[in-house]
Amino acid sequence: MLDQTKDSLQRSLRMLAKTYARSYLKRQRKQVVDGLDRLRTNPGGGQFEEALEHLGQHHRRIVVGHFKIIYRVLGKTIVVTDIFDSRRDPDGMKG
Repeated sequence: MLDQTKDSLQRSLRMLAKTYARSYLKRQRKQVVDGLDRLRTNPGGGQFEEALEHLGQHHRRIVVGHFKIIYRVLGKTIVVTDIFDSRRDPDGMKG
């Protein structure tokens, strides 16, 4: 996972911490980690991310809980570029 991706997840969890209990945050984080594990065995399983089509890099997404995991498949490598709280404005991920 890229450093910026870890930062994005941590920022989202910090914002959620203002409203939700620690146990909820732990469950959300575990769901994201489990989703990342599933990507290892099925990288082509995610849908193409329409909001990033303009970049021409074939970004994909999977939705886990309230989070979108945005990634690209480069040969045998999976590059996770963002973990995005899907309740946030999607224009924020257009880069």
